[in-house]
Amino acid sequence: MKKNSGRKIILITGCLGGIGSVMVDFFSKKGWFVIGTDKRESFSNADIKITTDLNDVEESTNQILNTINQNKITQIDALINNAAVQIKKKFDDLTCDDWLESFNVNVIAGFMLVKKLRKHLHGGSVVNIGSIHSSQSKKGFLVYATTKGAIRTMTQNLSLELAPDIMVNCIAPAAIDTPMLKAGLSKEEYLQLRKFHPVDRIGSPVELSKLVYTLCERNIFLTGTCIEYDGGISKLLHDPEV
Repeated sequence: MKKNSGRKIILITGCLGGIGSVMVDFFSKKGWFVIGTDKRESFSNADIKITTDLNDVEESTNQILNTINQNKITQIDALINNAAVQIKKKFDDLTCDDWLESFNVNVIAGFMLVKKLRKHLHGGSVVNIGSIHSSQSKKGFLVYATTKGAIRTMTQNLSLELAPDIMVNCIAPAAIDTPMLKAGLSKEEYLQLRKFHPVDRIGSPVELSKLVYTLCERNIFLTGTCIEYDGGISKLLHDPEV
């Protein structure tokens, strides 16, 4: 199946998360054939759903490759490395396992998917979902921020290794309006967070999907870049009022 009856094909990891699930729905409505992966067994609108834990990099990426080959898919137009673990701990509580799991899921699995699917991605696009934490962070996010910084650097270098055949870009979102974000904040905290953004709102997962879609269509003069999808918050100083 090269184009699955004319439909473009996309692989989205972390397809059940707040951002991933919206991307699955968005691309499905655009007529794309969606392959989704997640470690949770749950409902997904993806055409093919693969339940696998990217922490076991070799086994999970082989499972994904085997499933694609079993379905006779020879062309993948876009790969979205969206799956991530966010371990928030105090410095003294961090363990070696925290570092290994974070790098396995957030960085190495994405690289291995690109490597194993390189022939499938001929003429396609890779979009790595980073984070504002790669450039601006706070206490408790040491491991997560480090992996997101690695994603930014990996994107830059992958784009050089794979050019001009495969476009590779990164998007670094700030706060995105997902159920997880709302669950962790009171109404007052949510409104306060919104005010920190110069655009006076939280990022939309649908608008983020539109940006991802533009990159996947390859009709843009970009590769190796990291787009700050942050509503301007990274440009705003939070100094005490004087």
